[in-house]
Amino acid sequence: MKYDIETLKQALEIAKLLGAGESRTADAPEAVKGDGRAVIVRSKDAGVQFGYLDRYEGSTVYLTKARQLWSWVAMGGGTLLDCATNGVKSGKFSAAADAVIIIGACAIIDCTAKAVETLESVTWE
Repeated sequence: MKYDIETLKQALEIAKLLGAGESRTADAPEAVKGDGRAVIVRSKDAGVQFGYLDRYEGSTVYLTKARQLWSWVAMGGGTLLDCATNGVKSGKFSAAADAVIIIGACAIIDCTAKAVETLESVTWE
């Protein structure tokens, strides 16, 4: 099928009128500023992280002093909610990174002060 230059120009003009090629920033989620509170973040691809909430935009979360949780034994249960509420008995956690960007987060769980004490103390065993 052959197209002449005028037909292609018209198609491009129609595409522009319909918004093709424009940035979709109007639909992008607005950044929500964090307050530095301690959180556990579950993500689809990067696993579980513990750190301090800087901000989040949609499913992208920005943490400071973040540690990756490879395995854990929660106090008073076995879920991440238990870890965030009661803390952990043991586990395998990475050293803290100054800042981490987590793409594809599916949960942000606030931690209690009691839990933070244990989450900060666990080392790789």
